[in-house]
Amino acid sequence: MENTQSLETQAGVTSNKLAIIHVLAGLLDNPLLFASNEYNFSINDFPEGFHKIVFAAIEHLAKNGMERIGYIDVDQFLKQYTVQYKVFSANRGVEYIQNALAIYDPKKFDYYYKTLKKYSLINALNAKGIDTRDIYDPNIIDPIASAKMYEKFDNLTVNDILLAEETKIILTKEEYGSNSDRVENHAGDGLRALKERFKETPDMGAPLISPKLTTILRGQRMGCLFIESGPQGGGKSRRGNGEACHLAIPEYYDAQQKRWIHTGWHEKVLIISTELEEYECQQMWMAFVAGVSEAHIKDGRYAPGEEERVDRAISLIEQSDLYFVSITNYDTDDIINIIKKYKQLHDVNYVFFDYLGETLKITSSATKQTRVQGLRTDQILLMLSSALKDAAKTLGIYIWTASQLSGDFRNAKDLDSAYLRSAKSIADKVDAGMILMPVREIDKPIIDSYCARGFELVPNFVVTVYKVRAGSYQNIKVYVYFDRATCQITDCFVTDKDGQLLPIEDTNVELVLDNTRTEAFEEVYGAEAFDFDF
Repeated sequence: MENTQSLETQAGVTSNKLAIIHVLAGLLDNPLLFASNEYNFSINDFPEGFHKIVFAAIEHLAKNGMERIGYIDVDQFLKQYTVQYKVFSANRGVEYIQNALAIYDPKKFDYYYKTLKKYSLINALNAKGIDTRDIYDPNIIDPIASAKMYEKFDNLTVNDILLAEETKIILTKEEYGSNSDRVENHAGDGLRALKERFKETPDMGAPLISPKLTTILRGQRMGCLFIESGPQGGGKSRRGNGEACHLAIPEYYDAQQKRWIHTGWHEKVLIISTELEEYECQQMWMAFVAGVSEAHIKDGRYAPGEEERVDRAISLIEQSDLYFVSITNYDTDDIINIIKKYKQLHDVNYVFFDYLGETLKITSSATKQTRVQGLRTDQILLMLSSALKDAAKTLGIYIWTASQLSGDFRNAKDLDSAYLRSAKSIADKVDAGMILMPVREIDKPIIDSYCARGFELVPNFVVTVYKVRAGSYQNIKVYVYFDRATCQITDCFVTDKDGQLLPIEDTNVELVLDNTRTEAFEEVYGAEAFDFDF
């Protein structure tokens, strides 16, 4: 084992001189290490100005094509910079590089690289005010205690140190924070207050674009996780982006009604995309708010009045609290940390995560977390959906996500969670589960019967609601016209799973929240809305 006690502490900054020498020598000997995915070099790994200057010179020369760097190369490069060269010369830089290369052993590079990163991490944590003396304390006077500390520190990895610090936070949170998973009360505690609270504010979340889905799902409620599944290329991303805009932007142009609709909703919303880049989503946002075909926006050719609506839409989006994050290779912690960050920094209450899927990183992370090799996709996605549900509950926010379908879903009479790709168990964690499908042959007789009554808008999609945890409806179908070009959705009618029409009333959430008298409630829901006799 190498001696890691070759260190210096100045003004609270810790460094390991031997590790610095070997890492710099390794980069001089093999500059291609900068291109390796195994290493992550940073100028911040070197606390002293002299070492920073040497590292910066090596990095510049390496990135400009040098395959081996000598002391002459560094010396000649730094001569161009008076201040840096003075520091280099004062520290006998040429001699330093010669000595470093003389003692360098490539077989020891990984060890010293990891040692360097550990000291760099300790400095970074200390700079943020985090006390790390339980892990590394160079001021221990007792020689036996000091030797034990260094031996223990030498055996730690960067991840061990991070885990130790995270554990401190978790333990502190458990001691002083609240546990959202455990509540112990008598069954009658708070019942009367709950009843009165519902009289003042009905248990209803923010509206969806579809007033009928708002009724069925009781809106987009805090603490809930909703999932809408569909076939590949079936419009899941467009649905999610449309719903996000509907919450974040207080007005939009309804392409069917041909007028601007003022919703009054101006919520703080986060979209997390795992496939689409921001400019791709921006096209959808403009299309939804302006009620203009995305193809017209992308082509830059507009029908009369459309460009003015797009300009107005841009102004509305600019003024909104709609945030966007794109991440392609992620694990569960990445997604949850993004959600926590935007909740903390921007008070985001609505999150749209597009979508539940498996990545190399999430597979690797799940294996390390469970210490089980060969985890199945359904197990990994169950862990992710569980974390999303926990985040919704703990943070008191709403999360919408999506997934793909599998199996012979195109010919299935009744669609439900059994057709979710790789993870039927996901449905156990969600508060509401839906499947979005284009109209199939099995739906056409029902649609023909509907159109025969004189309705002109022909549905082209069906939303099958197979689960509503806090609602009165299960296994029903909402027939809609989904305009993929604008991400807007318009209700047509609702049936049970056998195709019988259901008189589901539209819900105006703003009215429900603002007027709590009986007559207002009946105006919104309809006096007989919850007393069907089928």
